[in-house]
Amino acid sequence: MNRHAAVMRHAEAGRLEPVRLFLRYRDSDTPPRGDAPEPRLAEGWLRPGTQEVGPFRVRLACDIEGECATYELSLRNGAERPLRLEALGLGFRWRPPRLAAPRFLRQGWQSWSFAGGWPLDEVGEPPFPSGPWLRGFHRGLARVPSDRSGWHEADLVTAVAAAPGGPAVCAGVLESGRALGVVFLRREDASVRLELEQWWERPLEPGATLEGEAVRVALGAEAERLLEAHAADHGRRAGARNGAPFRPGWCSWYQFFHEVDEASLLRNLEALAAARETIPVEVVQLDDGYQRAVGDWLETNARFPRGLAPLAAEIRDAGFVPGIWVAPFCVVPESQLFASHPDWLLRAEDGLLRGLYHGQWSREGWVHVLDPSHDPARDHLLRTAAALVALGFQYLKLDFLYTAALTARAHDPTLSRVARLRRGLDAIRAGAGEDAFLLGCGCPLGAAVGVVDGMRIGPDTAPAWDTVEALRIPGLEPTLPAARNALRNTLARAWMHRRLWQNDPDCLMTRGSDTELSAAEVRTLAVAAAATGGMLVLSDDLPALAPERRALAAGTIELARRLDRAGGGRPLALLEDDVAAGAVARGTRDGWLALFNGGEERVRRDVDVRALGLQPADAAPEPLLDSPPPGEWKEGHLAVELDAHEAVLYRLRMLPPLAVFCDFDGTFAVQDVGSTLARRYAGARRAALWDRLTRGELTAWEYNLELLDGLPLPEVELEAFLQTVQLDPGARELVAWCEHEGVPFRVLSDGFDRNLDRLQELHRIRFDYDANRLRYEAEAWRIEAAHPNPACDCGTGTCKRGRIEAFRREYPDVVIVHIGNGRVSDLCGALAADVVFAKDSLAEALAERAMRFEHFETLYDVRAALERLLAHLSGS
Repeated sequence: MNRHAAVMRHAEAGRLEPVRLFLRYRDSDTPPRGDAPEPRLAEGWLRPGTQEVGPFRVRLACDIEGECATYELSLRNGAERPLRLEALGLGFRWRPPRLAAPRFLRQGWQSWSFAGGWPLDEVGEPPFPSGPWLRGFHRGLARVPSDRSGWHEADLVTAVAAAPGGPAVCAGVLESGRALGVVFLRREDASVRLELEQWWERPLEPGATLEGEAVRVALGAEAERLLEAHAADHGRRAGARNGAPFRPGWCSWYQFFHEVDEASLLRNLEALAAARETIPVEVVQLDDGYQRAVGDWLETNARFPRGLAPLAAEIRDAGFVPGIWVAPFCVVPESQLFASHPDWLLRAEDGLLRGLYHGQWSREGWVHVLDPSHDPARDHLLRTAAALVALGFQYLKLDFLYTAALTARAHDPTLSRVARLRRGLDAIRAGAGEDAFLLGCGCPLGAAVGVVDGMRIGPDTAPAWDTVEALRIPGLEPTLPAARNALRNTLARAWMHRRLWQNDPDCLMTRGSDTELSAAEVRTLAVAAAATGGMLVLSDDLPALAPERRALAAGTIELARRLDRAGGGRPLALLEDDVAAGAVARGTRDGWLALFNGGEERVRRDVDVRALGLQPADAAPEPLLDSPPPGEWKEGHLAVELDAHEAVLYRLRMLPPLAVFCDFDGTFAVQDVGSTLARRYAGARRAALWDRLTRGELTAWEYNLELLDGLPLPEVELEAFLQTVQLDPGARELVAWCEHEGVPFRVLSDGFDRNLDRLQELHRIRFDYDANRLRYEAEAWRIEAAHPNPACDCGTGTCKRGRIEAFRREYPDVVIVHIGNGRVSDLCGALAADVVFAKDSLAEALAERAMRFEHFETLYDVRAALERLLAHLSGS
């Protein structure tokens, strides 16, 4: 088409030009058979406005903000007959100042599909050797149009770097569960062509209209940052469920596989309860192997004679969140569901659709697929999810989800394949409720944003580095279970974490037996899980785990929690190899650097940490997770030698100008959560206990124990109350300001971690905190002091003076700020700080002592004062 003026320009990344708008369609609304000719191709202008493109009338709008362009489009069937819209697309040309050995993110369709750096050569997408049926498991298109010969391909989104570490373009379809996004790209001399297609594969009646998915294209200096910004925008538009708290878990799969039984599960439950202090697991999940037949998810086999309800109750009574695995769309002929409702299943041209082959699920091996476009099947999905949650399972791992979006004959042909899957996922969410945690697995990525809380972002890991020879299928090797495959995708999709969902890198196995992984390879997986800050799920037989392997599991959980708070690690040199060279994360107090060698030869990694945006103190990096010290460290330059399959992780102390510690109840939140609950549910005892507290007969923590430990408060009532808690009007902006300025911000609370986690989720805000521990046993509170300080007379479970003094010992030159409103625990913290913001009884107590403080009404006041303080400390 005609060449137009540039859509965008970037000082380093060059210019992006519009090329064409195009459609693929058929003259009939009948779904094509395998031998059908390819659809027609119609082209138009890539410019805002309305135009005729073939028999369709297309409206296009473009919003450009800085170096990012977002396109919205819609179309109407202008013909007098039904038509079938296969795809619509937008084409661009990227002209960077210099194009030398360009590489791109080769991204597959679903959780297990390959994701990693790939050369943008003239050959194009490698031919798939095992046929369209298997190709369709991992690429959005089982068959690619013939005009795409010589093009490369990425599903959903990609980024292209003009040269190693050079400027980049990022382009993708912002899927909302209605159409499938595919990016085709190829090198053309000194430019790169990018064509973004959204595949609808659905009929349109005469005069019918369709709102397309948005398309986003951006230019920038770094591919990694562009991908993060793209995911953040996608998440905002799709209502991403990315605020669930970090909850480490244990899963039965990688130790027991299909042979799991009730005794093994309960033995590990007992061990996890005993190890709670050192291995703080919160979720216990039963995986594949419990069901009578795939499809009958509420019925157990002979290895689980009591059924599911007693197991969920025992897990819950032990203080854990019960979790369970299901493959909700999969149905085998041995199931009662298959016998009763074969009409609920997707069909192929010659009978029932064969969604996959699984010899351990069915005698014949073939697995069929529920059709979510069929109302009775959809209702069944809803009822099944609701029943599992009613049994006590608040954590549902949903596996093999891609099957619902395979090419098939569905009950409702007006739904695209992606819309069919999304309808099923929405039904599961409706049945499970808003509070259940849904983990997607084997799932097309874009269709699930806004439905799932977590997403597997790589192939299954395994107790072996490479794929098992007997299981290798030509073309599918990078998608099969293997530690290396899991590592590759964990790094390549790290930019999705906390933007689209919580990333699930798959389970961590730290054991030294029943595995082919070396100690170095185990550490590599632990480093990847910790450095990217995603979900952390263990899968060893805990009673048999050696002490040093338990310590590795515990250390990985703690580091993953900390790096999750820091937003997770950003991959280094993401596009330069299939396995990224490293990852870097920055908190407000610390920086972390992970380095990887996914290859077969020894390598040397040289890193200038200041070039990564870190400003470390002079102290040498601290090795973590049994990593060896760096070979060299001088003036911010680090060098390390890595053997094949090896990784290291280091902590770098940062030098913040000031640090902010803030009370929660009555300060960060308007209400005092603990006091309100005590008045409401323990009012009869509260007055007498309060009198004993004021007379000095009880410490603050002893008062809490007497009042709240064993409090019979149903979780549903706690949840109802927490939904009424409001944050201070300036709370969100204070946290954002601290993050922007690199100022450590931490809530210090003598309240409870469970409540703070839930309030962060409800208010979609994240902050570090120290608080006491709360868990449920038999619908009653069990509480535990987290940070008592015998050297302080405050008598609290979390001594704020102790937490501040611990920080000061590590950072003696940092100005410490405390914000609070109470006379007991907040006074303790105020006496240890350099600058104090106070109101209510804390202000009165400080005035009585003639101590200096700044009065505030809301945290807006505090933020404004901190801006002045930071400017003063910076000398500006």
